Amino acid sequence: MNPLSQSFIVYILAVGLVLGLSSCGRVSPTPAPLTPITVQLSWLHQAEFSGFYAADQQGYFAAEGLAVTFLEGGPEVNFIAPVVNGTAHFGIAQPADVILARAAGQPVRSIAVIYRHSPIVFFALAESGITRPQDFAGQKIRTASTLNQTLQAMTARVGLEPDQFEPVYLPSELELFASGEVPIWGGFINVFALEVQQAGYELNFIYPDDYGIHFYGDVLITTDGLIEQNPDLVRRFMRAALKGWTYAVEHPAEIGPLVTQYQPEGNAELETARMIASIPLVNTGEDFIGWMKPELWVGMEQTLRAQNVLTRPVEISNVYTLQFLQEIYEQ
Repeated sequence: MNPLSQSFIVYILAVGLVLGLSSCGRVSPTPAPLTPITVQLSWLHQAEFSGFYAADQQGYFAAEGLAVTFLEGGPEVNFIAPVVNGTAHFGIAQPADVILARAAGQPVRSIAVIYRHSPIVFFALAESGITRPQDFAGQKIRTASTLNQTLQAMTARVGLEPDQFEPVYLPSELELFASGEVPIWGGFINVFALEVQQAGYELNFIYPDDYGIHFYGDVLITTDGLIEQNPDLVRRFMRAALKGWTYAVEHPAEIGPLVTQYQPEGNAELETARMIASIPLVNTGEDFIGWMKPELWVGMEQTLRAQNVLTRPVEISNVYTLQFLQEIYEQ
């Protein structure tokens, strides 16, 4: 072997030794810690929030650098207050409640709509003869914080005064409905009303839409402060959440087992049925999942004002923002 070849081999071995020592000493970068985020739900854990669970379980939140915690709501939970006071970064609310909160000076704003058609419905046993809101006079009506504004607007639209019926606050329990003590129940058609039907009861449904009450269902809210101070956080959360809702719509059969991870005592088969019933409410075939229309917000504000549910001034364009939807879908 000539001296030149020997020198070349020595050089290659030296380079290899240096690279080997370098790789042995290399330290893998430590993953950046996830930012903790809290979301206030408007009700107990169930398929109503499937898209958020999917975003969590499919890793969409983690991919955006977020670790999300869900706070359960319920019939007595003020689900807007935790967002306003900073206990929660985001929340789920009814649009009427957001409008009224804004009119009361609370800096909340809707950043996306989950149910583009409202799932709120009122129902009674078919044998009761109750088929329209005029039949509510003199009756007890089960309601909840998520239903109140729709109930008030619909009954006012047909000329009923608030003292002509009795609102009753009860949990969504089949035994309570079956007792017959409260003949009219308000609820979500894809949640408790579905459960009642599956139990074999024949129902009459009263749809607020049939009486000119055209509201969105669940909307996603946050505060003006978070939007102004940390728009990137809002954008990352929304991007993951919208992916989660897309996943839920495309894979409804997976939702039941997924929900039981948050509610171990839940019925996976029922939760899957709830998600299937939710699909046309979430994915209407127009625009995009989560998209909001300014004219619908104007219509909701006008309805509330016409029925004297909304009595304070409010700039409706400040109740919602399309900023993040536009940025995400344009990308």
